[in-house]
This record gives sequence, structure tokens and C-alpha cells, in this order.
Amino acid sequence: MEISWSKIKNKDEQEWRFLFREHAEFLYAYGMKFVRNHDLVKDTIQDLFVAIYEKRNTLMEPYSIRAYLCMGLRNRLINELKKEVPISLLDDNYSFDLFIDTTEEDEYDQLKKIETLMSKLTNRQREVIYLKYFKGLSNEEISIALGINKQSVANLLSEAIHQMKKDASYILFLLFVLRRFICI
Repeated sequence: MEISWSKIKNKDEQEWRFLFREHAEFLYAYGMKFVRNHDLVKDTIQDLFVAIYEKRNTLMEPYSIRAYLCMGLRNRLINELKKEVPISLLDDNYSFDLFIDTTEEDEYDQLKKIETLMSKLTNRQREVIYLKYFKGLSNEEISIALGINKQSVANLLSEAIHQMKKDASYILFLLFVLRRFICI
């Protein structure tokens, strides 16, 4: 079922619940990459949905609801982080942790190698890789979510992949991503 922005603007309660259910888990996982504070991420997600509800009559229908929500959560979390420590996203001074949880012991060593591989990337590169390969967003959706142009997204992906190819663990990363998309 696709979300109807016009129903959201018209206070359709069922559509609001569907919007929240459809995106809350994704937003929580994304928010936890910025801060490891469960309460802050949950509160910020709720604040985001409240703000959208309050401003629903003046909001234009977004190209991608998921990218729009990502951008809103990201900006709100960054504002919260700025209150603690001034940061600039343009300087890549923020933290974007890419940790991968697994319950299977045989995957643990492989995932640790992938995490090490990813740790060699810049925060911005890790964020783009996460959104593209772990959450399946298109380059256009990523550009909206991060507030950068599509060419910058393509450049960041290219640079990240080039950097990862220098390491033999890149093959593990490819296998991991392929397994997620084709459910091996």
C-alpha cells in the first residue's frame, strides 16, 4: 500500500498510523547511526512526526517520503548535537557509525572485517554507503536526505568504493550486500 500525502494533509488517522509504522523502524536505525542515545532518537522521531502533522497544510508533497523523513530526522538530530558540540557537516566532523548487528556466529568475523573496512571511509561516505546499500535508497533520494546534489552522491559512492577496493575485505562487503538483496 502506498502512502497518500493528500490523506495525510486531511488528517486521515489511519494514513498517519500507516506512515509512522512504515517508516519509524527505518528512521530509528538511521538515527542511531548518528547518536547512540535511544531516547533522543525516539523523541526526535516523534517530534518530526508532530511537526509534519502541525505543518501538514503548508507542506508540498515530497518526491520521496522516505528521503524527506530522513532529511528531517537528520537535520533535527544534527541540531540536537550542535547544542552539545558545534559541528559542521560540510567539514565531515560529525560521527556516522556503521555497525552491523548479527545473531549468527559464523557471520560475526566477516561483519567485523566489513566494519573495519567501512571505518576507513569518511563519515559522509559511510552515510551514503549505508543509505544506498543497506537501506536501498536511490541516489536522488540520498541527495534529498543529505541536502547535496546527485553528482555529489555519485562521487561519494565512487570514492568510497574505490577506497574499499584497496582492501581485500571489499569482496566480503560485496557478498554481504548481494546476500541482503537476493536473500541468499
